[in-house]
Amino acid sequence: MRAVRDLVAKIVLSIVGIAAVVRAATAPAPPLAKPITEAQAHGVYRELTTRERGMRRDAAVAFQGDLWSQDDDFHRREQDSLRDFASKKEVRLADVIAALDDGMRERWPTSGRPIATVPPCRPRLSY
Repeated sequence: MRAVRDLVAKIVLSIVGIAAVVRAATAPAPPLAKPITEAQAHGVYRELTTRERGMRRDAAVAFQGDLWSQDDDFHRREQDSLRDFASKKEVRLADVIAALDDGMRERWPTSGRPIATVPPCRPRLSY
């Protein structure tokens, strides 16, 4: 009786596995994102640099006294914003990141003051 149960379990598991592989192999590819326009690039740069001070303040509250973790948390917030922008505008994430980088390097006009430094790493004693 036990051998029959084990055989049935293996058959069911095999069928589910095969169905998952077939479904993954026949699923349509996601639509390709468009390249970012110059206007969108400047827009995302202005938006993010304007919000930078607030994001850094929120990160400082979350990780008081730990500059490395504050910077790390800020960059997580920044990445979330970049991903959100790319998704909403249906543009490539790599282009959005490049726009932020280009804006900082070329000093595009903005009301914010982007910070392009990294605090020294001083690992915490406990996590």
